[in-house]
Amino acid sequence: MNFIIGVVSVIGGVGRQARFWPAPAVLAVLTVLAVPAAVMAAATAQAGTGAGTESTCTGQRFTDVCPGDWYYPYVMDLTNIGAVSGYADGTFRPGNTLTRGQAVKVVVISMGLTGPVPPTPTFADVPRTQAFFQWVEVAAANGVVNGYACGGPGEPCDSQHRPYFRPGANVNRGQLAKMVVLARRWTTYRPPTPTFNDVPPDSVYYGYVERVAAYSVIGGYTCGGPGEPCPGRYFRPTGTATRAQAAKIISIARVLMPPPEPTAPAVSPTPTVAVPTPVGTRTGGCSVFPANNIWNRNIAALPTHALSNNYIASIGASAYLHADFGSGTWNGGPIGIPFVTVPGTQPRVPIYFTDYPDESDPGPYPVPTNAPIEGGPNGTGDRHVLVIDRDNCVLYEMFYSFPQPDGSWRASAGARWPLTSNALRPAGWTSADAAGLPIYAGLVRYDEVAGGAIRHALRFTAPRTQRAYLWPARHYASTSTDPNLPPMGLRVRLKAGVDISGYPQQVRVILQALKDYGMFLADNGSAWYISGAPDERWNNDTLRLLHNLRGSDFEAVDESSLMVHPDSGESR
Repeated sequence: MNFIIGVVSVIGGVGRQARFWPAPAVLAVLTVLAVPAAVMAAATAQAGTGAGTESTCTGQRFTDVCPGDWYYPYVMDLTNIGAVSGYADGTFRPGNTLTRGQAVKVVVISMGLTGPVPPTPTFADVPRTQAFFQWVEVAAANGVVNGYACGGPGEPCDSQHRPYFRPGANVNRGQLAKMVVLARRWTTYRPPTPTFNDVPPDSVYYGYVERVAAYSVIGGYTCGGPGEPCPGRYFRPTGTATRAQAAKIISIARVLMPPPEPTAPAVSPTPTVAVPTPVGTRTGGCSVFPANNIWNRNIAALPTHALSNNYIASIGASAYLHADFGSGTWNGGPIGIPFVTVPGTQPRVPIYFTDYPDESDPGPYPVPTNAPIEGGPNGTGDRHVLVIDRDNCVLYEMFYSFPQPDGSWRASAGARWPLTSNALRPAGWTSADAAGLPIYAGLVRYDEVAGGAIRHALRFTAPRTQRAYLWPARHYASTSTDPNLPPMGLRVRLKAGVDISGYPQQVRVILQALKDYGMFLADNGSAWYISGAPDERWNNDTLRLLHNLRGSDFEAVDESSLMVHPDSGESR
C-alpha cells in the first residue's frame, strides 16, 4: 500500500507468483503466517473495526505496527513480498482508509497478476501519468475491475466513451471482497441462507462476500451496533476498508488453498450445443442483463416507427421468416450459434484480435480450447464463439474465431459483457456483432421455448442496411445513406392482429415473443433470418412453419421514449 508515491518504491512484486500451499481443507492461515491463536481471534473480532487503538513500538519496520497487534502478521507478510509500504515518518497508519487505486495495486502485486498495458488507457480518469495506471490496467486485463460508465456528474464522455475508475475514491468492503475473489479466480458462492444480515442474496456483492466468508477470509461484525439489531452478523459491505483490514483480507487470500468443491467443475468442459440448464433460469444463476434492460422490455404497446413501411419494404415485405437454427448439422456444422458455459475457475487465455483490436475488449478470456464454433471447426462463415462465465456472470463473445495450438485464440473482434450491467459498447464500436450488440441476449434457446415463454428480444438479419444505427446499437455496417434502408438496432415486432393460435407450441412461443419483445436488427444477412442456439431437441419441420410469416406481418417500433441515457441499455 504505497500511499506516498516516490517516497517508498513498491515494484519488486510485479510478476511475482502467489504462493499456493497445499492443504486438504481450508488453509489454517494462523499456521502459515505463524499467527498466535490469540492474535487470530482478535483479528476475526476486530477486522471490521479498523485498527483499534494504534500502538507504538520501536525497533520494528513500522512504529505503529507492533507484534501484539492483530494486524501485525498480515502487514508484515505483505511488506515482505513488496506489496505494501508506509509513510516517510516510519508509520503504516493501519486505521487510515484505502482508495480504489491503492487497493488494486496491493491486490495485483500480492496475487502475482500480470497482463498487457494497452496503448490507450482503459479508463478516462487513469491516464499513463496517474500513479496507479499500470496496476489498474493489469487488474482490468484480468477481469478484476471494470469501472463506471461515463456521463455522470463530473465525468463527461470522451470520443471513445471510456468508463471511469475513480482511483481516489475509498474502496468499500464489498468491492474489496469482489476484487480478491476475482483476482484468485475463485467461484462465487451463493448459499440459500445469507451469512450476513446486510448482504442479502440480491446484493451485487452476495456471491463474493459469501465466498470469502466460506473460506474464513473475513469474519464480519457481531450484532448489536447502531442499526444492526440482533440476532445475526453484519459485514457492512458499503463501509470503507482500512489499511489494516485490507492487509488481513489480502494476506490470507493470497496464500489460501481452498478445499475441493463438492462437485468440482472441469477446467475445460466438453462443450455442448444444447445447454441443459440455461443461464437465465438456473437456481442462483445469471440473469441476462438487469430486468430494466431494453433487451428485456416488453414493447407490445409502443408506437410504430414513422418509417416502418419503408423499412419493412426494403427488408422484404414478401420474404418469409426463417429460423436460422435447429437440430442436426448443415455443411458439417451445428445449425445456429452455439454457446458454452464455464465455471469461474476456467483458465483465461490470450486473445489476439486481427481486424478490430481498437474496438475489442482486451483478453484474456476464459475460452476453452474446444469451445464450440458457429459453423463447426471447419466453418467458413462468421465463426462466432460465445462463452458465459456462469459464476461471475460475464459473457464473452468473439467473431471469426480460430483456436491456436498454444491454447490462445485469434479473432476478428471480441467483446466482454458483464451480465449484471446495463453498459453499452462505446459509441461507434463494433462487438462480435455488426451492430455492436451482444449476440447471446438475442438467441432463441430451446429451454426457454420448452418452458413456455421467451421474455427478451430476439436477433435478426437483413440483406441491406443503412449507414446509421439506433439505440441501443453502437455500430453500422454499410456505406449507404438511403433513409429507406433499416439502420442497425432497428426493432421490429409481429403485428398484434396476426393469428398464432393454430401453431405448435415450439413455434407459438417464438411468435408470441416476437409480438411482446420483438427483435433487433443486428447484422447484414438473409432477410428475416432469426438467430437461435443449436439443440438436438428442435423439430426442424416444426420450425419451418415460421415460413408462413412474411415481412408484411411485421412493423418497426419507435422505442426512443424508453431511453434513459444513450450510453446505457437501461429503459424507462
